Amino acid sequence: MGDLILAQQNHIETDNLTKRFGELVAADRINIEIPKGSVFGLLGPNGAGKSTTVRLLCTLLKPDRGSASVCGYDVVSEPVRVREITGVLPEEGNHTHYETLSAYENLLYFARLYGLEENRAKERIHELLQFMELWERRNDLAGKLSTGNRQRLALCRALIHEPKVLLLDEPTSALDPVAAKRVRKLILDLSAEYGQTFLLNSHNLAEVDRICDHIAIIDEGKILVSGKTDELRNRLRRRQYYRLVIGNEIEAVQDLARDFDFILSVENQGNSLILEIENPRENNPVLLRSLLKKGIDVIELAEEETTLEDLYLSVIKEDLSE
Repeated sequence: MGDLILAQQNHIETDNLTKRFGELVAADRINIEIPKGSVFGLLGPNGAGKSTTVRLLCTLLKPDRGSASVCGYDVVSEPVRVREITGVLPEEGNHTHYETLSAYENLLYFARLYGLEENRAKERIHELLQFMELWERRNDLAGKLSTGNRQRLALCRALIHEPKVLLLDEPTSALDPVAAKRVRKLILDLSAEYGQTFLLNSHNLAEVDRICDHIAIIDEGKILVSGKTDELRNRLRRRQYYRLVIGNEIEAVQDLARDFDFILSVENQGNSLILEIENPRENNPVLLRSLLKKGIDVIELAEEETTLEDLYLSVIKEDLSE
């Protein structure tokens, strides 16, 4: 089994992966490739198909058509192998414990379920509970823990058997900022040092922008765009958005900007305009000369830094307009 895992360049691959619930196509011909050691962000609005995709990959659901593999193991024909090498934090992660068992007992149960040797299981539980700052709560019943602490315990459970692939649905959603930062660092460290692969479902664009090297945007069960985060940002950056900050006559300048053929779009943001400019090296001087000639108080014209939020909103907007 180890040789097969090492041979895989992509830890997750899907080919036209499809899942229907009656008339609803929750996952519609999903095609993604997630390289070994990657932190992959799956973004989309509620009901887009993110959780369905994760459930297909962790074998909780069977696809109606298409295929998927995790470290080379097919999710339909080799589900046990897939489960052995994956850790899962489902959408309802903080409700997946045995409430009448302590935090420690929950982790020991799952460690034994995954076949960890007893001494290693205890070492691993200690490591994880210490890291998640739950060691002092190890004897508390899981059902009595706070929502945030149950989420931390769920993350411990997902990591207990040192899986090759982790499928995490909103992993920091119930955590305080300090704990969320620790989890983000843990994800990056495990990816870099041990080649563990992460697929994160998230609504948190800032978090995904901070830690994901690959992303896909999904809506209505379809992947709209997928690739390396930097490359997708650069693709959007070619549109060349500029912020024009002016001290007077914002509405007049907005109307004036629309008269230039090289200004493709104008967005009013109060005391500034966001301009989409074609060939800015040649056309920005033309714009500035025109504005100054008309007595406009130009404070700044600067290129806008492209963010993941820009990409997300651009892709979703294009999808809605089709």
